[in-house]
Amino acid sequence: MILAYHLSVLKDRFPDGINVSLFSGIGSAEIALYRLGIPMKNIVSVEISEVGRNVVRCWWEQTNQRGNLYHLADVEELNVSSFGGFDLVICGSPCNNLAGSNRHHRDGLEGKESSLFYDPFCILDLVKGIMVRYN
Repeated sequence: MILAYHLSVLKDRFPDGINVSLFSGIGSAEIALYRLGIPMKNIVSVEISEVGRNVVRCWWEQTNQRGNLYHLADVEELNVSSFGGFDLVICGSPCNNLAGSNRHHRDGLEGKESSLFYDPFCILDLVKGIMVRYN
C-alpha cells in the first residue's frame, strides 16, 4: 500500500491522534492511517456517493474507531468549529478507475462521482480559506 508508506512518517508526529479532511473516495486513506496505528480523532470525509459514504461508515463501525466520522456530500458544507481544524488534507484521484472493473459507473474524470477530483488545488484553497476564517 503506497499510501501507507507515505503516511507512515506521521505516526511519531501525531501519537495522540490526527484530524483529517479527506477527499479520497471510499476509505483508502482511513484504512492506511488505521493500519499504521495512527489514531483518528476527527475525520471529515467528503464523498458525493451515498454508497461510498456507507462503505466508509460500515468500515468505521466494524473497526470500532474511537474518533468522530463526519460525512459531507459537498466541501461547501465544511464547518471546522467543532474540532478546531485539520492536521492533514488528503485529496484522491479517480485515475485508478480508468483501468478498474468499476469503469461503467466511475469513469475517470467523467464519472458522476468524480467531480470532486477535477481540481484538488481548488479544494485545498477552499479548505485553507475555511481554516483562516475559523482562526
